[in-house]
Amino acid sequence: MLIRSFKLSLLVVLFSSLMACSTTDEMEALDASVRAYERAMRWGDFTLAKSLHKNSPQLSDLERRRLKFYRVTGYTIIRNDTPDNKNSHSMVEIKYYKNDRPIIKTLSVKQHWKREKDSSLWYLESEFPNFR
Repeated sequence: MLIRSFKLSLLVVLFSSLMACSTTDEMEALDASVRAYERAMRWGDFTLAKSLHKNSPQLSDLERRRLKFYRVTGYTIIRNDTPDNKNSHSMVEIKYYKNDRPIIKTLSVKQHWKREKDSSLWYLESEFPNFR
């Protein structure tokens, strides 16, 4: 429970610091959001990762228990395109395995990062990866 509180506090601090960014720091804010998402995926903190998805419901207890069986072994940004200071599109390759099956699978995921209106907060508008 202490670790969860620490992670939540860290997320609040990250978002608060992103809110203070000036216009010239918007790309740094995007980079920080992308790195936070990557770290959350790599460490299996899917609750934190999902919180960076805009309009995405929180993980249900059933989904949280299901995702505990998956381990992300690689997260690589294949392609990135940022046409303006409010949108960014990425193609990401996620390598993972399920604990009871030591076979590495690969997901190619299209991500659309969007900046919150009148702030420097960036969220994913794309779907959460579907681990199978």
